[in-house]
Amino acid sequence: MSRYHLGRCVIPSAPRNVVNGRRWLLERLGPLLGDRHSACEDSVLLLSEALTNAIVHGLGNVVEVDAFIDEGAVRVEVIDAGGGDLPHLLDDPSGEHGRGVPMMRMLSRASGFDHLDDGRLRVWFEVPHGGDSVPGQNEGRRVHVPQQARYDGTHTEPAAPSGDAAHPADH
Repeated sequence: MSRYHLGRCVIPSAPRNVVNGRRWLLERLGPLLGDRHSACEDSVLLLSEALTNAIVHGLGNVVEVDAFIDEGAVRVEVIDAGGGDLPHLLDDPSGEHGRGVPMMRMLSRASGFDHLDDGRLRVWFEVPHGGDSVPGQNEGRRVHVPQQARYDGTHTEPAAPSGDAAHPADH
C-alpha cells in the first residue's frame, strides 16, 4: 500500500490560526477527493479539533500538521511541543468542552496519540475515503503533492472565503 505525504504545515500557536490549518488541509484534499467529500469534511473538522487542543493545551510556539493519503484513508498528524494535558475523555455530556475524543472515535477509523522521543506529543487520526486507490492515480493523472507551507497568520491580504468552505467560520 502506497502512502502519499501531502505536506507539512507549521502554524503558530494562536487560536486565530486554526482557520489556516483548516484551509491548508482543504487545499490538499479538495483536489483529490472533492471539497464536499465526507472524508474531506470529516478530516477538516477533526483537524480543527486537534489543532485547537494542541494550541490551547500544548506548550511551544508552533504546531506542525502533516497529512497523508493512501488507498483507503486520509491520515492527519498534529504535533505540539507537549507538556500539556494528554488527550482524554471528559464524562460531561452537557459540558462546554470535551467533545474531541468522542468526535474522533465517531468520524475516524482509528485515532490515537504518541509521545515522541523529544518530548513532543503527536495526535493522529485516519478517516476512510472509500476509494480503493489514491484518487487520480488510476486515471493516469499525476497526484499533485503541494510544497510545505508555513502559515503564520500575518497575511497582508485578507483570505477570500469561498462558498465551498468546509467550515462555517471560513465564510
